[in-house]
Amino acid sequence: MILQKFSLAGRVAIVTGSGRGIGKGIALAFAEAGADVVVLARTVSEIEKTAAEIRAMGRRSLSIPMDVRQAEQVTNMVKKVVEEFGHVDILVNNAGGMFVTPLLEMSENGWDGIVRENLKTCFLCSKAVAEVMVKQNNGCIVNITSLAATTGGIGVAPYAAAKAGMISLTQTSAAEWAPYGIRVNAISCGTVLTENMKKNFFPTPESQAEAAKFNLLRRWGQPEDIALAAIFLASDASSWVTGQTLYINGGMQI
Repeated sequence: MILQKFSLAGRVAIVTGSGRGIGKGIALAFAEAGADVVVLARTVSEIEKTAAEIRAMGRRSLSIPMDVRQAEQVTNMVKKVVEEFGHVDILVNNAGGMFVTPLLEMSENGWDGIVRENLKTCFLCSKAVAEVMVKQNNGCIVNITSLAATTGGIGVAPYAAAKAGMISLTQTSAAEWAPYGIRVNAISCGTVLTENMKKNFFPTPESQAEAAKFNLLRRWGQPEDIALAAIFLASDASSWVTGQTLYINGGMQI
């Protein structure tokens, strides 16, 4: 009975940025937990591969190549999902990005681009999906943020500010949408060893081993670590949890 609370059977989930990395890990885990999953990203080949892996599990999947920074595309995506599945039960706002630049060298366009990619996309997708969830009188939104939101970091000012904004947006939307049965929570991630992280920041085994020392458990996070937390927040196991941020980082903040 207890384990059934973690099931996502019969539910439809949208996961942004799910062609690779954390987003793909969440999409596959949701499918394994019983959900039908809509995968979104700009790279067609990546989301089609993710969708194929989901279908191989016996679940339905819809892959939609799109830019979640564009409001019209987001609106059209949600409409397409409802037409295909009839309802939307879960949204995971995972899409985002960053680059490292000191504040004194940061351009206005650079700042706006990172805030738009991380925070505005969360607003656009949440609003569009919540309009459906309000009519259903139920739903769940999970926002993927970062430890940088609470600690900051050298060279990542717009990213940290945007991720902090996601935590605030999580709390506000949870308060406004609770009367409609919609729960909104966030996951604050530590360093997760994705291919993108390896390529751009920690390309060698030595650099990866050194970075792993900066958390209490002395290992990197894996996409599965975040996915398991997302299942909890998206399932009935967390039915009395809303407006919260769950920190998954191996104890890095300590």
